[in-house]
Amino acid sequence: MDDSLSFESFFGSAKKAAHLAMGDHGRGDYSEFALHAGVSVEHLAKATLFSKNPIYIAEIRSADMLLHFGGDLPLPMEKVRTVGAKDAVARLRRIGVLGADSDLDLLIEMRNGAAHASSNGDKAKEMVLPFARTIQVLLDHLGEKLVTFWDRWTDVVYAAVNEQEDQVARDMRLRMTHARHAFDDRFKGLPDHVKQHALAPPGPTLDEVLSTPLDITSNGNPAMLVSGGACPACTGPAILRFERTSRVGTKTTYAPNGFACHLCTFRAEGYEEMAALRKVFPDPSAPTLTFDQHEDS
Repeated sequence: MDDSLSFESFFGSAKKAAHLAMGDHGRGDYSEFALHAGVSVEHLAKATLFSKNPIYIAEIRSADMLLHFGGDLPLPMEKVRTVGAKDAVARLRRIGVLGADSDLDLLIEMRNGAAHASSNGDKAKEMVLPFARTIQVLLDHLGEKLVTFWDRWTDVVYAAVNEQEDQVARDMRLRMTHARHAFDDRFKGLPDHVKQHALAPPGPTLDEVLSTPLDITSNGNPAMLVSGGACPACTGPAILRFERTSRVGTKTTYAPNGFACHLCTFRAEGYEEMAALRKVFPDPSAPTLTFDQHEDS
């Protein structure tokens, strides 16, 4: 049988597609995420079926496929047909490896749509949980370790299968991990001091420059604060933005509503994402800052 139709081939292909899918999601390319996630599930499903019996991956429209995968009928590669994603999942459900999961079914449908057109980005964005959950079930059945499959994506996948964490927080973890990987990849093969120089360039640090938050006014009234902070993705200097939420007498209160790092391009926008960022990485400031107008002047 052709080496491309082996357990090792299907498993390796599923792993590669899974890593591409997580990178797609971190970049916000949800149509590509649906495509690569669906491919990963399909190939790991085939690896699981193959591990039980090679015949289980045969397309059943032709008896020749059964004879070929049974080892009794050699066929040229261009004539060999294997089961599709939907049927592979159905077969695993039939033998009790996978359970019913409407979200997984939707992901497979999106994968098929993404292969020919564009998927619904909003729906695809939410599919990271059923994707990671299905991969985990199949890896557990195969006796394969999660870290062996996910490698540097392992921590964020552990978080993704945590159904107690809300969607925004899971999304934040993915984006943060993607930014860190993208930053690390820029320095592959270079001496370590090059990366360290980028993280800590000569001169005063951003924290030192903005040791006192910069007060931005509008028509003479306090409107925004900007301060420095460490990026949770790459540890480099980043900008933390606060917007005014209330002003009572001389007291002005600000809440964080934006975070941006120019080194790894990690960003968070709006109060909801900033609240999620504090759950994932508690360091980027207190929930609010309150200043006395007399102290700021």
